[in-house]
Amino acid sequence: MGEKNYWRQLFRESMSRRKLLRGAAGVGLGAVSPDTHQDSTIVGHFVQDMIYDGLTTRDRSLKLVPGLALSWKAVDDLTWEFKLREGVKFHNGEEFNADVVRFNVERQQDVNFKPRYLSDFKNINKIQAVDAYTVRLSSSQPDPILPLRFAQSLIVPLKYIKEKGNAIMGTAPVGTGPYKFIKWVKDDYIELEANSGYWGGPPPIKKITIKPIPQAESRMGALKTGAVDYIYGVPEDLAKGLENEPGLGVKVSGAASCAHIAVSFWAKDSPLQDKRVRQAIRYAIDVDTIIKTILSGYGMSMPTVIQPTYFGYDSSLKPYPFDPKKARELLAAAGFSKGIDVTLHDPLPSYTKDKEMTEAVAGYLNEVGVRAKIQRYGEGSTVVFGKWKTEGKGPEGLLRTARGHASLDADAILSQSIHSKGDINFGAYANPEVDRLIEKGRSTVQPADREKVYRDLMKALYDDNPWIFQVQVMDIFAFNKKKLKNVYPRLWVAHAQDVDLA
Repeated sequence: MGEKNYWRQLFRESMSRRKLLRGAAGVGLGAVSPDTHQDSTIVGHFVQDMIYDGLTTRDRSLKLVPGLALSWKAVDDLTWEFKLREGVKFHNGEEFNADVVRFNVERQQDVNFKPRYLSDFKNINKIQAVDAYTVRLSSSQPDPILPLRFAQSLIVPLKYIKEKGNAIMGTAPVGTGPYKFIKWVKDDYIELEANSGYWGGPPPIKKITIKPIPQAESRMGALKTGAVDYIYGVPEDLAKGLENEPGLGVKVSGAASCAHIAVSFWAKDSPLQDKRVRQAIRYAIDVDTIIKTILSGYGMSMPTVIQPTYFGYDSSLKPYPFDPKKARELLAAAGFSKGIDVTLHDPLPSYTKDKEMTEAVAGYLNEVGVRAKIQRYGEGSTVVFGKWKTEGKGPEGLLRTARGHASLDADAILSQSIHSKGDINFGAYANPEVDRLIEKGRSTVQPADREKVYRDLMKALYDDNPWIFQVQVMDIFAFNKKKLKNVYPRLWVAHAQDVDLA
């Protein structure tokens, strides 16, 4: 299985039987949980963002705007107050109110439940329902981005879960969102239907069937013949051709996540412990050529995993240049003139060309004496990462992965993935100065002061290189212009509510 392209396609159906196809990267539907607090894959977001709402959300320009919270303000450095939207009902008729918000935060803090966003909410130490539609959240230290966190951690019902148990949200989820869950046949399809009473107005498509179609050729053909109206996850080498197809539209959007390779620090005697070796690996890879040839130009080389759409991005840093001579010199200076052996772990792809990018990276590394053996997995990245999280340990060597967060704030990625106590720090990276700056950045309230902290933090990571080969890939959408006027991708995906019907 690991050698195949695992792009999954998702069908949508309207009442007129119009079909919309939606691709999802790297995981089959069987690996996805509809529980918004348990799964954060791209497929998961596609499904969950139609079933649930957050207190906050992103509009089509990626501006943070009201969701289930009408407004929010900092009462003091430790406390945020949210004014909630009145009259909102969950799909089962249950009322949304301040008690529901309290329950959601407590659920996200339940270590036994193992919530996906535990680190986002673990510092909240007081939850006060001021009245039915006003809630105050106080933290043990300042949390300047708490409103942003609620754009990714969505709201689930209190009474339904208390009655049925946590597991019910993984099989029969209930939310307040524009679409209601109808049916899930694992590994086959998910059905949703429009929530006619949605507080944001009825969505344009009445019924959606989400179903996988594995092969790129099949989904391209389905779009061209009119069998489907919309696809996401267009392979980069086919995008140019689609742009020239009469009646078809193509939209390209910078992905909210960044593809990269994480370095493992578990083995204390590993050559990767030496910063010069990590820097040598950076110099050894011709990232620009990979983008030009494998990604057909759809991508940007990044100096760090934090990209331009995020608070904390440092525009003064430039990507490492391709310099194999310098790479060999650094390896020799570190005492490895004869080269080193590493394993390059590659779970099932998050992007269309992950397999090819991994092979290209291994080729470049071998050229300078970093003998990279590719290790692929047949279980899918969600299952593999879940095992590592449960075990509290990732593999030794190098790990191909991707990171992003709906908050579009550097803290949400770095505190989880690079802080020594981060809950998905699979590489066991530990740098006291980096930890100090992460903690300072997440507790500094004034934006200008935070920017300075993140400039220092980005420079520290740029020099130390716990992550390498950092590429912002592009999300590529294609659609039938006879059926759709436009699609509006935001963050990971474009949902059924993010299209204009012709």
